[in-house]
Amino acid sequence: MTPTLEQVLEKIDSVPEPCGLLMRAPLSVLEMGLVDAVQIEGGTVEIELVLTDASCVHLSSMRQYICDAVGDLDGVERVEVMPSSTKLWTPDRLQRKHPVTDLSKPQERTLHD
Repeated sequence: MTPTLEQVLEKIDSVPEPCGLLMRAPLSVLEMGLVDAVQIEGGTVEIELVLTDASCVHLSSMRQYICDAVGDLDGVERVEVMPSSTKLWTPDRLQRKHPVTDLSKPQERTLHD
């Protein structure tokens, strides 16, 4: 069974954003607005993150936590988490003000563009 976007986002919402934890103001990576796009194809889930800094030291840990959380869903065989190569995080993305793009539906762009 292929997971839905809502199921994937619910799992991502359980992953804390590391800087917020350190400052004792925890938000999830989803609430922080770091998730820009999700593409689900069969058992593969690709997630694009928008980082606060291109050299974010927490990328590898966020990637692992997201992969572990989403990988627990039935039907998920592989999870890829990659940073955006064209965007950086801005404060207007905070608290889910910025919608996540569902790249599973036919559109002009993919995560690999």
